[in-house]
Amino acid sequence: MKVPVGFQALFGLRVIKRSLRTRDPKQAQLYSYDLSLRYADAFAAGSSAAGKESAMKKPPPPIDDIIRSFNCGDAKRFDVTFDPVTRNVTSLRTDGTPADNVAAHAFVKTVLAHSVPASVAEVKKPSINLTAAMLTYSMTESKSLRPNTWKQRRRANDSFLKVIGGATPVRDITRPMAAAWAQGLIANGMTKRTAGNQVSHVAQVFGMLISSGEIDAPNPVKGVLVLSKKEKAARKKEGYQWEPFEIEDLRRIYAPANLAKTRTEHVRWGALIGLYTGARVGEVAQLFLRDFVIRDEVPCVLFQVASDGQTQKTEASERLVPLHPDILRLGLWERVTRLRAAGRDRLFPDMRIDSEAGTGNAISKGFGYYLGTLGIKPRRKNGTVGFHSLRKNVIQQLQGSMLPAERRRAFVGHEQGDADVHEKDYMRAWSAGELASLFPGLRWGEWLDFEGLRDLLAFKS
Repeated sequence: MKVPVGFQALFGLRVIKRSLRTRDPKQAQLYSYDLSLRYADAFAAGSSAAGKESAMKKPPPPIDDIIRSFNCGDAKRFDVTFDPVTRNVTSLRTDGTPADNVAAHAFVKTVLAHSVPASVAEVKKPSINLTAAMLTYSMTESKSLRPNTWKQRRRANDSFLKVIGGATPVRDITRPMAAAWAQGLIANGMTKRTAGNQVSHVAQVFGMLISSGEIDAPNPVKGVLVLSKKEKAARKKEGYQWEPFEIEDLRRIYAPANLAKTRTEHVRWGALIGLYTGARVGEVAQLFLRDFVIRDEVPCVLFQVASDGQTQKTEASERLVPLHPDILRLGLWERVTRLRAAGRDRLFPDMRIDSEAGTGNAISKGFGYYLGTLGIKPRRKNGTVGFHSLRKNVIQQLQGSMLPAERRRAFVGHEQGDADVHEKDYMRAWSAGELASLFPGLRWGEWLDFEGLRDLLAFKS
C-alpha cells in the first residue's frame, strides 16, 4: 500500500508491504481488505485536528493479529454480495444501526478502491496430467490417421511420456523439458532426422491441448528440433534419398522370366502401372474398377478418394492420368473389363489394403523382395531403391522431353509452388488429351518384351 505523502516521514516508508501469510486468493483478498481499512482509518484520523503525530501513536495491528481476529470471530463482518461480472455491490446487510450502516458503506468503498484484479482473483482449473492428455489424443485423433502414421506417433508419444513422466501436469511442461527429451533421443543414437520426426509427432498432441484450452500457446514442443536447409542439403549429398533404377536394372526387372518369380498379380501389374504412371505405391494398391474411365476418347485412371479404404497424400494427388498405349497393349484394360464382368470391385481384389504398414504394403514388400532376388541394390550406401524409385524414373524420363513442367506435375500429382499464382489460381485442370501428349516421353517400349509380358499377365479367372 502506498503511504500518503504527509505520513511518509513518520513511517519512514513510501510503500507498506506485508505478507498475508496465505496462498488462498480469496482469503488473501479478505485480509487485504481488512488491512486496507485499518490503514485508511489511521490515515483519516491523522488528517483530523488532533494532529498527525498523536494520531499515529497507535499504528494498525500486525497481519498476525488481523488473521487471529478473523479466526476468533472478533473482527467485524459484513454480508456483501458482488456481481461476478461487473463487481458492483448487489446487496449489503448490516445490523440496522446508523453506525453499522456508515461502517458498512465505508467498508464497501475501501473494497472497491483496492479491488484485486481478475487475473489475480481467478483460480485456473487443475491441469490434466500427461497420461490423461495422451489418452485423450489417442481416443479422439488416432482414427483419422493412417495406421502406419499412428504407429509412429504412438511410439513418439510413449518415448515422451517415459521421459517427462505421466503424472506431470501438461501446464507444467516447458520448452526446455521438451528440448532435453529431443536431445536425449540423439544422444541415445537416433539420427537427427528421425528425432525431428518424433518431435513433430508429439507437437501434434500439444496442438490439440492448445485448441482445447488445456494449455496456452505457444506450443512447448513444436520446433525444438528441426533440420536446417544446410543439414538437409548435406544429407542429400551423402546419398540419403531414393535412387532411380538404371536402365539395365529396369531391363532385368521387367524381363518376363524374372518377373515370373514374383508369383502375385498385384506385384506384377503394380510394377508396370508404376513404370507408366509414376504413381505412389499406395495409389496403385487402392485402385477400384470404377477409377478406370474414358475421357476425351482416351482410357484413363483416376487417382482419387471415392471409395472406402482410399486415401491421398495431398490435394494435388487426386488427378486424372491417361493410360499409355504400351500398358493397354499389355492387357490392363482387358483385366478391368473381365473383373467388372466377374462382379469384382477392385483391381487387385485378393490383396489386403488395410495393413498397419500402409495401403500399398503388399506391393511394396513384394517388389522389394523381388529386387533382392535379382541382387539390385542402391548405388550409394545411404541410398534406397524400391517401388518409389519408379516414380523418380518416370519424372526424370519426362524431364528430358519437351513437356512443360506444370504438365509433368499434374501427371504425377505433385503440388505447384506456393508462389506460382498463375498455375495455382488461374489455370484449369489438364484434359486427358493434353496429358496424353507426354506418351512419347516414356520410351520403355523400346526394350520391353511385350509378347512375353502379355502371356505372363494374362487374366486368370
